[in-house]
Amino acid sequence: MIISMCLILAVQFYSLFMRSIDRDDPLDLFFFWTNVFIISICFLLIILIIRRMLMESFTTHISPELLTVRGKELKASDIKEIRVQGYFKPIIGIVPAGKRSNPVDLCFRFIEQEDAAIKALTDWARTHNIKIVFNKSVRKLL
Repeated sequence: MIISMCLILAVQFYSLFMRSIDRDDPLDLFFFWTNVFIISICFLLIILIIRRMLMESFTTHISPELLTVRGKELKASDIKEIRVQGYFKPIIGIVPAGKRSNPVDLCFRFIEQEDAAIKALTDWARTHNIKIVFNKSVRKLL
């Protein structure tokens, strides 16, 4: 992903600096600002990808009363629903009570023993009467 973004950046920079821009021609100005916009989006994506790569791993703990995700302790009464998206390496999103979708920081994926971990999470949610939705979209960071 980073390599492709760098290639797009190189092409856009080449296009931006090798063309002469006629400031009276609205089409030239449109292409200039389009190049600037694409360059800024690519820089933003590269920064987000690098930030994501450098993020520390975290653990999710399931205790009888609490669910701990990224250091946040969630009681069963604080959770509206749990969404599971995907079959192979599923992504789990926790929707807090009073919200319509999950915040990005409550989105995670089990790395080891996925089936057993999802089963434990499902059992915990059923004992606390929390709705579990499979194959519903989960908002995630890239």
